[in-house]
Amino acid sequence: MRDSWGYADLDPRQLALVTEAERTLETDVVMVYKPARWGTIDSETVSAEGLRPVELDATQLECLQGLEPLVGGVVVAYERTLD
Repeated sequence: MRDSWGYADLDPRQLALVTEAERTLETDVVMVYKPARWGTIDSETVSAEGLRPVELDATQLECLQGLEPLVGGVVVAYERTLD
């Protein structure tokens, strides 16, 4: 069975942590996903918005991995591409 993903619902404190991660990593967007029975997110949806995952170094990756238990989901950093 294929995994389905949706956007995580974040409280104001969690949203502030994500915003701080965007600033710290100097990325355009950081999104938090969670497993969902009826997923609404797939790679085509994200790429249609002009977003591409950022290549992270080990320290940056550690930052996102440390954020995941605080926000209750999988965290991905993106850069926006303008075509």
